[in-house]
Amino acid sequence: MSDGGGRGPGMHMLRGSAWMIALRWAIRLTGVVSTIVLARLLTPKDFGVVAIAMIVVGMFETLNLTGQGLAIIRHEDPTREHYDTAWTVTVLIGFGIAAAILIAAPLTKIYFHDERSIIVMQCLALRAIMGGFENIGTLDFRRDLKFGRVFGYNFYAKLISFVITIVAAVILRNYWALVAGILSGQFARTILSYVMHPYRPRISFAKMSEIWSFSIWTFIRSLGSYFLTQVDVIAVGGVAGASSMGRYTMAKDIASSPTFEIVTPMVSVLFPVMARYQNDPPQLRQLYLRILGWATIIGASTGVGIWLVAPDMVPLVLGSKWVDITPLIGWLALNASVATLNSGAYTTLDVIGLPHFGARLQWVRVAVLAAAMFPVAYWTHSLLTLVITRFVVTAVLVPSLLIVTGRRTGVTWRDYASALWRPFMAGVTMVLVVWPLNEILPGGPVRLVLDMVLGTLVYTGTLMALWNLSGRPVSAERDLLSLLERGQIMFGTIRARVLKAAQ
Repeated sequence: MSDGGGRGPGMHMLRGSAWMIALRWAIRLTGVVSTIVLARLLTPKDFGVVAIAMIVVGMFETLNLTGQGLAIIRHEDPTREHYDTAWTVTVLIGFGIAAAILIAAPLTKIYFHDERSIIVMQCLALRAIMGGFENIGTLDFRRDLKFGRVFGYNFYAKLISFVITIVAAVILRNYWALVAGILSGQFARTILSYVMHPYRPRISFAKMSEIWSFSIWTFIRSLGSYFLTQVDVIAVGGVAGASSMGRYTMAKDIASSPTFEIVTPMVSVLFPVMARYQNDPPQLRQLYLRILGWATIIGASTGVGIWLVAPDMVPLVLGSKWVDITPLIGWLALNASVATLNSGAYTTLDVIGLPHFGARLQWVRVAVLAAAMFPVAYWTHSLLTLVITRFVVTAVLVPSLLIVTGRRTGVTWRDYASALWRPFMAGVTMVLVVWPLNEILPGGPVRLVLDMVLGTLVYTGTLMALWNLSGRPVSAERDLLSLLERGQIMFGTIRARVLKAAQ
């Protein structure tokens, strides 16, 4: 893999990841600010009502994750007919999803026991229709690796949603503010897709069979991915009220977002970059190991870090009424850390033409998780026991995906160990340093800041020391060093310009 210059696949992935991470964290920053403000304006029941509605709405919206966009990105020379066919099917699916939500909404009272969620679901059905009309031409932003355009397209829509949500919360002081934010965000995305790309789609079914032969398996896997993230939420919703649902979803969001908001955009960049090298197995193997190394660094640092600082972070950021979710955040953060080991595997299987392998494995994971979670939820009615169960199941299932992907790409256990051991050892070192300190110091903002600073220094220092002792291999640590060097150069350039302008 090329590491120097700016044209190798590794550099394409690194630059694209930087843009997509910037996008996710710009969106997450507005989301964090929104959550903090809304947590003080609204109640856990308000969050719970919308969370219940979004379980059903999100379940139906997975029907739109058909993988048609991935089929076009993977195609070596797509025509207008490919784009138009994908757009036409997406529009029709959007209307179908909306109809399904409207029909199913009244039935949800039987399971979730909350009438307020019914009207919320019916209103959110409009989002599926608006989403179906998004301009298919924006796929070119990813296909051509123009991730800066992807940044603008998504961030502007989130910013509009953020403003409307906060204004509505101040005025309404109830869950309708969350509904207004969700709908306005999708409306903005659809409008911006036509403003930012000149393509104008039209109805066509010419390439239906060609696109569907690939996308059917990515659709099946996407459906499984959704249920994998919602099994625990569905289990909680069936045995607890809106208040417990609100607490659980808040804990899950706080615990997993820092990890997934970095890893997910990196993986999204991996597919278009890999698609350019789909006939070059050594490059694909190196790209997969590189993204796995990055994901493990991120997962081990953020997951363990959140577990360590949760007791001080929750009361300070969310307020005293959310303190009881602290133990949930700790276990869910560790779960997110372990789950990063799956990063890039499904994308790699898609690129090499084996999406059916990923789909089958995903549904096996859903079945095993459901078999464990629902009995635990109904027998114990304990949110803490539920999150511990999820962590154990995730840890047990991870090796199966690594084995399948490794066999199909030629990645050995030695390769996996080389990519994974340094990040995990750095995480263990961070725990050994920060945890004893927390037992000595009193809790509060000072300890929180100290934990964050010390944890970052210990983790980064240990990681880079182990990398140097390993002979400085071509890995994610080298990418990290390159980013730091580029950042230092950029800072020096900006500083010089400022000083020159001041003279």
